[in-house]
Amino acid sequence: MKVDGHETEAAGTLLDVILALGIDLPHLCKDDNLPPIGACRTCLVEADGRIVAACHTPAAAVQEVQTRSVRAIELRQAVLRLTARMHGREPDVSGGPRSGELWAAYAAHGLERPSYPSRPRSAVDLSSPFFEFHEEPCILCGRCVVACQQLQHIGAIGIAGTATSARVTAGAAVAFAESACTACGSCVAACPTHALRPKPLRATHRPGDARGEEG
Repeated sequence: MKVDGHETEAAGTLLDVILALGIDLPHLCKDDNLPPIGACRTCLVEADGRIVAACHTPAAAVQEVQTRSVRAIELRQAVLRLTARMHGREPDVSGGPRSGELWAAYAAHGLERPSYPSRPRSAVDLSSPFFEFHEEPCILCGRCVVACQQLQHIGAIGIAGTATSARVTAGAAVAFAESACTACGSCVAACPTHALRPKPLRATHRPGDARGEEG
């Protein structure tokens, strides 16, 4: 098969092939270590003249793929603009290892400042001793849910509600500290935003740390 004019082996999904070639393609709901969800549609490409989601399309079924066609780029821009309506500004704090993926996708598509007004949610859960959940940056990609359910087989996190009422939750009126969560960190590692982030380390004082004291 060919991808952007490059001949390559058709193995796995189109997203597998594209990423193996070093081509940057957003895939906000697809963790590299987890099966595809197909929820975000940010990995749209043109395959044999059709627009498809690269994460769900077998490479063996396609002869030629264009990731940079005008139609594919415009559709990804439209999807990212809609995504921008789901969250507020990313905070200036440390996040998980994937927490920069959302804004990297905006920048790659000329959307550093998304044009649609945001409609952020505002719930905050600080109950876990190891991580925090801030709903405002959440885009409901579902990666945290898949990481908890299929990687760790715990099921402590899910998405409740539909449409504009949908939200990530540890259960009805339940905080993470009260759920089956083991604080393994898989959800934080999978999150492409700062919605799930490590809890800041607090400075501790030990004997001899104070100025003027000897250890």
